Amino acid sequence: MTAVLSTEWDSVRQRARLSARSAGPSAPVERLPELMRAETLGRLRWEIIQGGALFLTYPQLLDGAAFAALRPAALLDELAIRAIGGGAVLPVRVNARDADLAGQLIAMLSTGFLFSSLPIPDEQCLLLQRELAAHADAEAAAAALATEGWACAAERLLAATGVLDTPLRRRTVARWGEWLEAAERGQLEVSPLTPADYATAYALCPPPGPQDVTSDEGRAVLTAWTSGGLDVDGMPSRSRLHGSLAALRRSGDPLARADARTLREAFDETYYRAIAVGEGCLLGLSSPRRGVRRRDAAPLAEQTPVVMYPTRFELRLGSMSSGEWQRYTDDAADALTRWWHRRDLEALQEVGDLLGQRTKEPPSGGRDEVPVTRLQRFAHSTRGITVQMAAGGGMSWATSLLGQDTVGVLAGGAGGVLAPVVVAAVTAGVDRLTDFRGRYDVVEIPGVLGGGPDGR
Repeated sequence: MTAVLSTEWDSVRQRARLSARSAGPSAPVERLPELMRAETLGRLRWEIIQGGALFLTYPQLLDGAAFAALRPAALLDELAIRAIGGGAVLPVRVNARDADLAGQLIAMLSTGFLFSSLPIPDEQCLLLQRELAAHADAEAAAAALATEGWACAAERLLAATGVLDTPLRRRTVARWGEWLEAAERGQLEVSPLTPADYATAYALCPPPGPQDVTSDEGRAVLTAWTSGGLDVDGMPSRSRLHGSLAALRRSGDPLARADARTLREAFDETYYRAIAVGEGCLLGLSSPRRGVRRRDAAPLAEQTPVVMYPTRFELRLGSMSSGEWQRYTDDAADALTRWWHRRDLEALQEVGDLLGQRTKEPPSGGRDEVPVTRLQRFAHSTRGITVQMAAGGGMSWATSLLGQDTVGVLAGGAGGVLAPVVVAAVTAGVDRLTDFRGRYDVVEIPGVLGGGPDGR
């Protein structure tokens, strides 16, 4: 099994934060609206199906509004697959420096970290960051952790800023406590923090080129990024990149705003890919109809398998009770094992077929959305070129989904070529991606699905 690092948690975090803010400052942080909770739980379950476990960076967990509303004790029943592993441990792994989650939290509080998921206005989040930075004393915080324990140290560091009111401060510390206690009890795996591998990330999918941005401001940010002007300690800084795009996002020039969107999406993808490579994870990317890069067309070297899941499959998964989830995964255990360990696409199809048999399509809620999932992997060809390919299957479905003009699209990459190929989809009578506005996922699978050195 290989854990999945998903970029989707950035948008889930923001939706959860907005939901908490709209409920008012006195509303409990620990609650999500029923539909959003089902969507979030469904996303978690889908990522576990993809890779066997979910990998979270420590900010995704500790500064994650969704995880402030999900209790680890309840998630044991709602996520664990008892038929595989016994169900005593959450299928979730989080990283932390020296595998010390409590120490990582205190380090965040003693270095001016931007806690962006708190249910408070953006200006108040920025004020909290400035006050934490003004009071920053890493040595004193480490000493307080050793003598007082993490809870007292965290409470005192937050109280010293004077930014959060007492009820919110205490609720925030309490929700951190549930996850830290789960880690102490061994219910949550915490692994040592490993360096992000930007060299490999850039080789697999290089940054945009000058031709991909249209404004002078966009080209200036791109140059700063690729020249190392936004680096901190020799590593690209996500916060600096996002900060440099702030003026472009507010610009009255639509070209500058489009460049800001392009550069932010590209950098975030690189950021998460670098982490995934360093941590040995699959990478799950979510995007509104993006991913097939329309550059140099060439014929595909092989056919593309298409795995079809029932419509609104994530919401189907999230709407299952814990008992229904356990019965479903009990019956799907053999297929899940074949998928996780052998990347058997027929096994993944079996898991989807069983889901369709066990569930009914949830109401659309008025949204005309058809989710499409794309699985891809990187392999090395006999000529030493890095390519993205898929194994076996039938081309007709992928062709009809993408359209004839996109089949065989290649993207130029540093030191080789990247060939994105759709291999999994969910349909509801829709034959082309251009026929609807929806979301698809990309799951990058490292290594070879089968066959020779070029993946054929």
